[in-house]
Amino acid sequence: MRRTLPTHFLCTVLLVAALVAPANAATELLYVANNHDGMVSVIAIPGFEVIGEIDVVPDQSLSETGGSTYADDVVVSSDGTRMYVSRGGHRDVAAFGLPDGDLLWNIETDGLADHFALSPDGSVLFVSVYSEDRVHVIDTAEGLELARIASCSGPHGMRFSADGQRVYNGCMIGDALEVIDAVSFEVTQHYSFPEGVRPFEISADERKAWVQLTRMHGFVELDLREGRVTKTIHLPVPPGVSAQQDFPHTAHHGIALNPEGTRLCVAGTVADYVAILSVPALDLLSTVPVGSEPSWAITSLDGRFCYVSSRKSDTISVISFDDGRELARIEVGTYPQRMWAVPAE
Repeated sequence: MRRTLPTHFLCTVLLVAALVAPANAATELLYVANNHDGMVSVIAIPGFEVIGEIDVVPDQSLSETGGSTYADDVVVSSDGTRMYVSRGGHRDVAAFGLPDGDLLWNIETDGLADHFALSPDGSVLFVSVYSEDRVHVIDTAEGLELARIASCSGPHGMRFSADGQRVYNGCMIGDALEVIDAVSFEVTQHYSFPEGVRPFEISADERKAWVQLTRMHGFVELDLREGRVTKTIHLPVPPGVSAQQDFPHTAHHGIALNPEGTRLCVAGTVADYVAILSVPALDLLSTVPVGSEPSWAITSLDGRFCYVSSRKSDTISVISFDDGRELARIEVGTYPQRMWAVPAE
């Protein structure tokens, strides 16, 4: 790692001491992109301890990049040897060797590089270029551009299908979810919504999608085969809370499904909570207070935890899927959002 955090910057563990293990007993590593300071925090799980940072703008000072988005999305190869970061303020994507964080390559995107989808074999990276209404396809070995795909307006969240054959691309401005063939790079399906598409989840069998929409305190369930919304879930709105009044008008942003497909973890961004819901019934099981503006959610490799980043309080919450409790709250860098988990060596 490029440098170690000072002691006061490490972590604050809240609950369930029996689950906390020494860092050298880690089973997985959680990489957290801190958008505003250009650093990626590395957290040992289940020790819930920050064990280092990686500088992802070593080739340019923050003041020279012309923006505040220095580390937006982060994904790591399954063998833990490479990390890819979208550097929106730098208008590029960069690859780093792990664990040392050496810059391997960077490739310009000629626009605001936003979210990623990494192929299951790690060979291809799809990148949403939000400001240019297109998706770039990058060969990860050499950092070479393979294709540019015209997209619905404002491409944002992305994810691969479980079999690696399709990429789902959600558009904030174009109010749509598109499906891209991962081989031909052609858009094969287009689903329209009344609002912009924010984070979304896809069931393993690709029958259902759970989609967060701009200004919505909750999400909708989409039948992917029939192309229609089958359920609309409204989550609690505390008194005085509303979607952001200015662009991007966020209400809820962040959703993750456990591996069994029985629980959804949903970030209630403007209400500072995480909701746990049953699947398929979509009953609300619990709401969990977390840090300020929870904005992203992913599932741990073993399926026990939902990791949620709270960008205004600079913390990561570890939520138990089983009992809907916050097990730990970990201090990281400035404005954390996207995360990625890989097995620890």
